[in-house]
Amino acid sequence: MARLLVSCLVSLALLAACGGEAVVPSEPVEEMSPAEAAEAERTALARCGEVTVAGYCGVRFGMTAAEARQAFPVALESYETPVEGAVPDAGCHELFAVEPVTGVSFLLEGGRVGRVDLMTEAARTADGFGVGTQASAIRTKFGDAMGMATNVLEPEITDLTVADGDAKFVFEIQDGVVRALRAGVAPTIDYVAHCG
Repeated sequence: MARLLVSCLVSLALLAACGGEAVVPSEPVEEMSPAEAAEAERTALARCGEVTVAGYCGVRFGMTAAEARQAFPVALESYETPVEGAVPDAGCHELFAVEPVTGVSFLLEGGRVGRVDLMTEAARTADGFGVGTQASAIRTKFGDAMGMATNVLEPEITDLTVADGDAKFVFEIQDGVVRALRAGVAPTIDYVAHCG
């Protein structure tokens, strides 16, 4: 074992001593096609199960950011820069899933997960509703139990809301089809502009 370690160290030292210009690949690294990216996202979320009124993919409403990061199958990043002297995670902020998952984020307020936003076709409710679902299917299922309102920021979008106890599902409808959905608890589920 010691001989192998010494051999590796000597090899690394010899390679480091070799000068010269860095080798630059002649061809750019290829990005994934949209179909490959969608398949990679589906694979990463395959064991997540359904979006429920309790949470999604191991992340339950009420968890801390640290707990959510530990539970979710890919890394979750925050793009907000903390204000100097502020209590970490005290305000409203989002955690975004990193590649290959690009259509999932969690909204936190007061240091706790309050909702999940989904723009991926990989996530579905127990009824099979998700991005790409026809609005008519949701209307048929929930009828008068469903709320309907024009989105205040985007008048071309209709929000279909289904309450389940203290939690809600909000389906954003564009041209008769779900373009995004969110699930969560008040107050975060009711924020149209996320933390804005």
